[in-house]
Amino acid sequence: MKLIVFLILLAILAIAELIYYRSHALDDLTLDVSFSKPVAAFGEVIEVIEVAENNKKLPLPFVILKFESPTSLIFLDMTNSTLSDLVYREDMLTMKPNSRHTRRIKVKCAKRGYYSFVRVNLTTSDVLLMEKITRTFANDASITILPELIPLPDMQTLLSITFSDVIQRRTLLTDPFSFSGIREYQPWDPMRSINWTATAKAGDFMVNQNASTSTRQVSIFLNLEFYNSKESQALLEKAISLAYSYTYELNSLGIPSQIFTNGKDAITGSTVIDALAADDSDNFRRGLALARIDIASGVIPFAELVDEFLPSTGANDYIVVISPKYDTIFRPILLSLKRKRPSLLWVWPCYHTTAMPEIETELRSNFMRWEVKGNDR
Repeated sequence: MKLIVFLILLAILAIAELIYYRSHALDDLTLDVSFSKPVAAFGEVIEVIEVAENNKKLPLPFVILKFESPTSLIFLDMTNSTLSDLVYREDMLTMKPNSRHTRRIKVKCAKRGYYSFVRVNLTTSDVLLMEKITRTFANDASITILPELIPLPDMQTLLSITFSDVIQRRTLLTDPFSFSGIREYQPWDPMRSINWTATAKAGDFMVNQNASTSTRQVSIFLNLEFYNSKESQALLEKAISLAYSYTYELNSLGIPSQIFTNGKDAITGSTVIDALAADDSDNFRRGLALARIDIASGVIPFAELVDEFLPSTGANDYIVVISPKYDTIFRPILLSLKRKRPSLLWVWPCYHTTAMPEIETELRSNFMRWEVKGNDR
């Protein structure tokens, strides 16, 4: 009889414990997942920071934290992680009364873009482990990963063509008695422009920059329309990286530039257009703009982009079109553009194994093939 009474009391206590935990296990419990910095460079290693706080006197025997992460963030330690179309991360811990838990997880930023953690899931239990108790917490954490910076040697031809064209057209307008600064020597600079005093101080060749009575800028049109029927994105990502890296170098050379894309902003949904940039301080702003292009959201037709924004360019601008797409719909647009702006260069990102397309005679002198490694598997 005593045993029966004891078991009944034990069952009552267990039920009371379970009811209490159901009602209060998640009281005064906070959970937050954040990034160690809001903006990161391509390839940079940052930290995802988990913080859980139990601000009550009730202990939690275990807590499982779950969140989803894009595969563009590579966890250096894949323990407790499952990889599919997303990375599913689970971390388990025990929380004492009035305790705080912080865990820092290193991740590598492997792809340009805007990423956010909008929800985090938490699972706990009562002390007797009779029932799991789950809640989803709203979370507000985001990171912008800047586009990849292409190594300078891979852009040498493009920069040489650009510099040659821009300088050739500005030579007659350059004031040899007006000094605008000093920069590092580049292969296309004439020897007479070397500043020997600055070279001795810097330990590397430095050249004078003369001011121009009329500034000639570069206007870039970035076409992000799909270039094959599989709607591959690899070359589009390389095109964005090239546009960013190209303007980055133009700024360092003191050549003003502006960029027009038909991609859409991941947050606002508007077309990504970046106004005139003239120096290194503009690189960060432009990088953010290009980083937030969401290819999956679609693009406006390239013809519409040209019609709308070509009037924003100067009559003497050097026009650079970066486009992996090269079909019979795109090239007539390019021909029309050349007739309006003869100083034009079409940069075609492609793979080493890709065959040369049929190029109209009128465009051959305005065409540059830019090869990248890889394929569209």
